[in-house]
Amino acid sequence: MAGLMDRVKTILGSKANSALDKMENPTETIDYSYARMQEALQETKRHVLEVATAKKQLQMQLATLQKKQADYAEDARAAVASGRDDLATQALALKAALTQQIDDLGTHVQETAAEEEKLNQAQKQLEAKIESFRSQKEVMKAEYSAAKASVSIGEAMHGINQHAEDISGSLDRAQDKIQQMQARASAIDELDESGSMAAIGDGGDSIRQQLEAAKTSDSLKEELAKLKADVKGSSSAS
Repeated sequence: MAGLMDRVKTILGSKANSALDKMENPTETIDYSYARMQEALQETKRHVLEVATAKKQLQMQLATLQKKQADYAEDARAAVASGRDDLATQALALKAALTQQIDDLGTHVQETAAEEEKLNQAQKQLEAKIESFRSQKEVMKAEYSAAKASVSIGEAMHGINQHAEDISGSLDRAQDKIQQMQARASAIDELDESGSMAAIGDGGDSIRQQLEAAKTSDSLKEELAKLKADVKGSSSAS
């Protein structure tokens, strides 16, 4: 049972793939892929901008802390010059407290800069791929259009050839019919000239003509016999 179900799934899957192949337009697929790549590039640029902005903010915070630290160092120097060791100690303590923050911010700045560099490299690679794909997609679309036109022309020529074969067969049959009609017409003309056509065409008239001819022949025979008798009688009298 499991084998049968697997076979059914395979058949249905193959039919679905065949239907998808018929529905899929390579030109539309290429354009869609190119659009998705453009979207990915825009997303990468957005991340680059975000990271660059974050790095700039960290750098500004680092510069602020470094300035404060420098100010505390100057305050400590001024306090020592004024004989206020207590104030100098406080200034040095504040200066020391900023050191860890400055180190941490410096580390974050470096990490952010490294991330920005990675994103910049990714952006450049993606831009190169998009440019390469852009030139290729026009070639692929042109090749698909040419192939599609070739298929259409081939199908049209196949249909024309089949139609031409049908027409040729019809013409041959028509020519045979014409030749048959011409032969029949020629035969009728020959029979008409020889008189046979009249006999063939009207058998009753031919019989009547023969009977009339026979009657005429009998009448002539009787008249001839009478003429002979008269001639013979005249000869005897003389």
